[in-house]
Amino acid sequence: MYRNDSILEWVIVGGGIHGICIANALIAHRYATRNDIRIIDPNPEPLAEWKRTADNVGMEFLRSPGVHHLDTEPFSLKHFSSNYRGGSKFFTAPNDRPSLTLFNAHAADVIKHNSLKEIFTQGLVTTIEIGSACATISSHNQMLRARRVVLALGQSHSVQWPDWARIAAEKGGRIYHVLDAAYSKNNIPDSGKVVVIGGGMSAVQTALSLTGKNRHVTLVSPHALRYNNYDADPGWMGPKFLSKFKRIASSARRRAVINAARNSGTITQELKRSISNINHEKKCVIVIGKSEKCTVLSNDLMLLNLDNGEKIGANCIVLATGYSSKRPGGHLVDTLITDNDLKCSLCGYPVTNHALQWHENLFVTGPLAELEVGPVSRNIIGAKMAARRILQYHSKKIAV
Repeated sequence: MYRNDSILEWVIVGGGIHGICIANALIAHRYATRNDIRIIDPNPEPLAEWKRTADNVGMEFLRSPGVHHLDTEPFSLKHFSSNYRGGSKFFTAPNDRPSLTLFNAHAADVIKHNSLKEIFTQGLVTTIEIGSACATISSHNQMLRARRVVLALGQSHSVQWPDWARIAAEKGGRIYHVLDAAYSKNNIPDSGKVVVIGGGMSAVQTALSLTGKNRHVTLVSPHALRYNNYDADPGWMGPKFLSKFKRIASSARRRAVINAARNSGTITQELKRSISNINHEKKCVIVIGKSEKCTVLSNDLMLLNLDNGEKIGANCIVLATGYSSKRPGGHLVDTLITDNDLKCSLCGYPVTNHALQWHENLFVTGPLAELEVGPVSRNIIGAKMAARRILQYHSKKIAV
């Protein structure tokens, strides 16, 4: 095991959107140098999980507007696009939402500009021991010490499998989850009947990406397709709603507000138009109903039973049923809570101060910060809001 005996200022656990955004903000605003920070992540390079998931679902444009990205200057992405030659259509309405290709190219440019790959190290963090002066972060191949730790953990290990799907998969059914780390488009047969389960962005994007070749694609949604360009009302990005939210003392009440504010199971306008077009062209059938049971008839044939009595044959089923609501971080976070008596809500998520400080030298972002940041905490703007608050920990107000 490699051991670094020097004490870093920051170790960021997680090299996804949130981890990179916070590291970039710390360096760009000169709150830390590259020598002061390390980003540690199980993947071999930054944003690997983001890229894998976006590619698997067939994302073409982000849901977030063009001013939401990894850099600190609001119009950085727009300026970058003026010299970018990687495609023909960079933005789409409304709100100049960027193409995935442009967003990823800009992210790579941000990473290169601040040399973030130089502070990135691959490793799966197994323990974090918090001491009075610093924390010790251990992975399978190294040990780091830092005065402050940021948990920038995603949900890739907590995808939501319905019970019927898990049972059928255990019996040999050809069932995959599009958000699962093990999922690959190469597993989907080029012909036959493919059923996609879900009614939100990931489900519709997946259905669109799987049409063609000799496949017959059916999208089974538990509800009629619902349109909304936002994950949550834009008022949650600023004081319009957050001023009232921060006055809610009860974390249980905050959780209820967050759940009610999210536009779960909705899709953007252009996705609704695209899926309607291919449905009209009979390239993809849309069925409204909830899956209740799946019978495995053979190694490549299943029968799906819906609550409306309809039965659908499938050679392959792709789940796009989102993530579990349980707290991310698994055993690592469980141990941190137990060892340090960290405060949690009844839902299991951290209760922090305004600066997202869970302990004297432990900070959170992403899903772990949502009881403080609000409904958009998991999004790109949530990463920027978290970066702003963590930087304000240094008692200085700046725009991120």
